[in-house]
Amino acid sequence: MITNRDLDVIGVRDLGDLAAPARPAPLDEITYELLCEVPPSRDGWSLLCRRAGRIAWSMPLAPRGAAPRVRPAVAQAVAVRVLTEQGVFVSGWNHVPDDQDGAHFVARRPQTAPVLPV
Repeated sequence: MITNRDLDVIGVRDLGDLAAPARPAPLDEITYELLCEVPPSRDGWSLLCRRAGRIAWSMPLAPRGAAPRVRPAVAQAVAVRVLTEQGVFVSGWNHVPDDQDGAHFVARRPQTAPVLPV
């Protein structure tokens, strides 16, 4: 067991990589997407988190207030609230045109905003 006194003797520099803080993934590797399928599913709008292109997690937003037939602006506000609760700050949404008639948006985040682990 290493005590605080041992750390004073060893010094933080001597710990090397163990003392280095964990670095969050760059902002461009983590994206948040807001989706609604057509015809609307019973889950309504969904919020997805992608890390390096892979889905890390997904959350239906109907229980949070984005029912299947609400306008995109309402679903975006609900998604912003959910992401803010997780420490992710969103400055807006970019519409992503797709082949289906569903709605698809990607969150815009300020470049200086910190990203907290999810």
